Amino acid sequence: MKPRIALVLAQGAAVMIALAAASACSGINAQTNSFATLAEARQAGAIAKGWIPEGLPAGSHDIREAHVPGTPERWGIIDFPQSEEASLRALLQPDEISLDGQRCEIPGRIEWWPLILRGTLDGARLSATGIRAYRAKDGGLMFAVNWNQGRAYFWNPASP
Repeated sequence: MKPRIALVLAQGAAVMIALAAASACSGINAQTNSFATLAEARQAGAIAKGWIPEGLPAGSHDIREAHVPGTPERWGIIDFPQSEEASLRALLQPDEISLDGQRCEIPGRIEWWPLILRGTLDGARLSATGIRAYRAKDGGLMFAVNWNQGRAYFWNPASP
């Protein structure tokens, strides 16, 4: 092989390795928080900082959130009393949407995020579990809600 071709191939391989390493580190700076109640999350500044959306049901509890500082990337889980379902619905566009084929990427180290909501989403499988999907009225977040269980997952669909 000619030296010039070998050099070009070596440089190309180096670039590919660097890109693979960078993507493997995606989300390495992700931070996570857990809150017993929505009041605790508010007091900690999680709502003011945009990690948890404003307007969740007042009785929300067992809250977990993850975010990558300096980016719009965020994910969260809340449990909410079924008696406060209307509060959550007030945040959501009224029409259900399909998540089939959409992607939800989350750093692997966020172990509490369900496997069914990672990678390329299977709309039929999600629907079979009772999960319904909605966009937030402000258009910023996606919500996957199991109304029967009183659990909602939210994330920024712009997440890589």
